[in-house]
Amino acid sequence: MIQIALVGETPVVVEEGIRKNVPEKLYILHTKNEVHFKFANDAKKLKKKIETNSKIPTELVQVQAYDMGDVIQKILKIISNEKKKSTKFLDRKDFAINITGGTKAMVAAASTACYLAGARLYYVLNPDVAMGNDMVIELPVPSIPRDDSKGNTTQTTSIVLQEIAKTEKTNNGVLIEKLQKNKSVKKLTPQKLQYHLKKLEENNLITISRGWTTGKTTKDPLTGESVAPKINQKLTTIQITSTGKYYAEFPDLVGNIA
Repeated sequence: MIQIALVGETPVVVEEGIRKNVPEKLYILHTKNEVHFKFANDAKKLKKKIETNSKIPTELVQVQAYDMGDVIQKILKIISNEKKKSTKFLDRKDFAINITGGTKAMVAAASTACYLAGARLYYVLNPDVAMGNDMVIELPVPSIPRDDSKGNTTQTTSIVLQEIAKTEKTNNGVLIEKLQKNKSVKKLTPQKLQYHLKKLEENNLITISRGWTTGKTTKDPLTGESVAPKINQKLTTIQITSTGKYYAEFPDLVGNIA
């Protein structure tokens, strides 16, 4: 099992977290040093202590204290990389996230990443609250079906999203042209593309608006007045959302959307 733990001003929550189920590897997410507290320095000391006393390989990952997107992205990246490196199949029981430490923003982001990845979720209780009981509790995480019964349909949806993510903004004309050249996509018609775009929009992974702006605002050389760029109403503007970026970067998540 691989554990990912948030750490703040109380490193002991990380040490307690690895006692419930001793992980094969530990990732400690910490923030940078600040005037009132040296978070990065303490994380280094904690890493050395755990590797020396518990013999658990430990890696440090610095995150932004109040940037939820940064925390989500780095946790998903850790899980994705570990799955790629492993010689055996890793599923949800093989990853646990200890959300006890860090800022509230870090905790919220880690919980979101846990849900997206289908990992296990740990929280370390205050010793006064635990009162002799197990200090580490496992919180329930809604289970997402992992079996993809839709086969190539879901794979194509993922490819469509990844193509949109390359430029963050595109239009249906350019998109269909690029996808029709993709050998991994079989016979994608404009009608079939609309099906995949609708699914992505329903799940807030992209936004679609009528019209495609061409060119930039210019000035009339004679009057000096601003001339608005042209808008092609036959095309739609397709943009990826912040959530969509996670799904594009980690394609296996797309199999979870309805």
